[in-house]
Amino acid sequence: MPHLSELHGASTHLAVLAVPLYALLLLLRRLGRGGSATTAWEPWVLGAALAGVVASGVTGLLVRGQSLTQLRGSAYDVGGLHFWLGLVLAAVLLGLGAARWLGRRGAPGRGLAGLWLALAALATVATVAQGYLGGRMTYEHGVGVQALGQGRRSASGAAQLRVALAGGVPAVSAGRRAFARTGLGCASCHGDQAQGERGPRLAGGRGLDDFRRAHQDGLFPSAVVTDRNFQAIDAWLKTLG
Repeated sequence: MPHLSELHGASTHLAVLAVPLYALLLLLRRLGRGGSATTAWEPWVLGAALAGVVASGVTGLLVRGQSLTQLRGSAYDVGGLHFWLGLVLAAVLLGLGAARWLGRRGAPGRGLAGLWLALAALATVATVAQGYLGGRMTYEHGVGVQALGQGRRSASGAAQLRVALAGGVPAVSAGRRAFARTGLGCASCHGDQAQGERGPRLAGGRGLDDFRRAHQDGLFPSAVVTDRNFQAIDAWLKTLG
């Protein structure tokens, strides 16, 4: 079965193809090139662009929660910018679609042709930028890719914690190292002293159920971060109360 993140990636390709093509058609009309073909194809290409943006928007909202649990610290800025660019792109294309439908004709008036072309160019820039940021989230940070990306960092940090505990390092000390940005990376979201930053305050300790509810399907699945790992981290958190 396709994962929702995969469906989101698939649906965006329609917009990635249709939006620049729509801008190209408007440019050809502006230059007086293309003849009747540009008039005939323009509404269909605009419709395809709108369909792609709507489909990618709906699937994007469904998978947005992944970025909340699979990005650490400032890396979430990438996800936020990706989200807001999507809203800008949707607004621009919906505006063009509404103007096209209300006008009931293939070409805007001469006074509006430049504005339409500028909006189509803006939509193209937003599409390229959003696609780049989406690629960053997937290929650099591993959003939607369970076995790669930042999941590898979790696995490495958990392995270091297990070695420390097996070597007799006290749970509090081992938990402090695992919590750090160079360990499991918890501090990237919750602050170096668990005081709370992008993520909530953890100083004083947290229950295992809360931890699993937040991260079981994200950065720290139980197959990677065991209950014993969590107990060591929580032992250090309790010293901060």
